[in-house]
Amino acid sequence: MQFIDSHAHLNDPAFDQDRETLLRTVLPHAGLVASVEIGCSPQEWQPALDLSQKYPGFVYPVLGVHPEYAPLMQASHLPQLKGFLPRAVAVGEIGLDYTCLDIAGKELQQQMFSQMLQLATTERKPIVLHVRRAGEDYDVYEDCFNTLKREWVPSPTLTHAGVLHCFCARYEEAKRALDQGLLLGINGCFTYKKNEYIREAVKKAGLDKIILETDCPYLSPQGKRGQRNDPSNIPLLAQFVADYLDVHVEEVAAVATQRTKQLYCFP
Repeated sequence: MQFIDSHAHLNDPAFDQDRETLLRTVLPHAGLVASVEIGCSPQEWQPALDLSQKYPGFVYPVLGVHPEYAPLMQASHLPQLKGFLPRAVAVGEIGLDYTCLDIAGKELQQQMFSQMLQLATTERKPIVLHVRRAGEDYDVYEDCFNTLKREWVPSPTLTHAGVLHCFCARYEEAKRALDQGLLLGINGCFTYKKNEYIREAVKKAGLDKIILETDCPYLSPQGKRGQRNDPSNIPLLAQFVADYLDVHVEEVAAVATQRTKQLYCFP
């Protein structure tokens, strides 16, 4: 079986002691054939590109501005990002996060989100969408989907317009994401006992609408919570999905890998 981690942060300091061993030995041994590295602040763009250059054909960069990092953006950063994007497979992770409004207010987040969507449209790149609600209020999804409809024009050449990363919502939100051409990024949140609503939404959406991710070093799957997450846990996540959907893990691996390759236009 072959697996892809569609969303990782391997440049995080949590991997400073064993990053090379992980990428050269551990991940291939676990069946990983690729990992998508997210550079979501100006300080992370060049390291993401450097990592992809060091591990060509295995690490693929995605570049953008996470809503929490919107205050870090300076006038010179936008043209810099535009210059980097031809080497990236997507724009992300971008979106709205209402858990960090004390750091980046709604207006600033919205402004940055709009700029990132304009870049994705111009550069004809898929998007990696970050949407995080505060508590049980789903207004952030309404705001996000309205912005997508208003300000984003996905390239018609793309098989998939993007992915709703770290899907942690109801089927109502899943359906709206799917209607806008987005896949659902499934990670450790799917495995947590309290999150039956996520599993039910994924079941209704269907196996062919999801891709697998870790968001490492965060969100380790059930059974490994409290430990550092890394892409070698993707097979474990695939088994959780297979068990819940009552399909063979080989099918989960094959479909998720194919969808990820389609999304990011991998060879």
